Amino acid sequence: MLGLTFRPAIQTLRPALWRTALLQIPGARPVTIALSSDRGGCAALAAAMLGMEEDELDLAMIDDFLRELVNMTAGQIKSELSLDQALGLPRVIDGEPMYASPTDWTHYILDANSISLVVSLASTLV
Repeated sequence: MLGLTFRPAIQTLRPALWRTALLQIPGARPVTIALSSDRGGCAALAAAMLGMEEDELDLAMIDDFLRELVNMTAGQIKSELSLDQALGLPRVIDGEPMYASPTDWTHYILDANSISLVVSLASTLV
């Protein structure tokens, strides 16, 4: 993805998160998917996708990128789970409020070239 190879991170502590993109897949087997990263990770990934320098990006561009990335990720997860359910609309939130919620999330920390990306799944709509 974006010329990067992500692998499961060796670290067990999740990185400090700056932005999180959430997408719901409502239906018989509801799922919520979230992608999160710190400021540097969001900027580096958005710059790679948009073919721009990080200092040329504004917050709206980064948010649009995160929405597109969570949409692509959700599509792949939906396919792997053989879900015949429509994707919801992605939304972006600041920081880490989802981690304070009572929802049971499963978090997977991925790493590529010092960019940490947290992929989170919940078996409910959040």
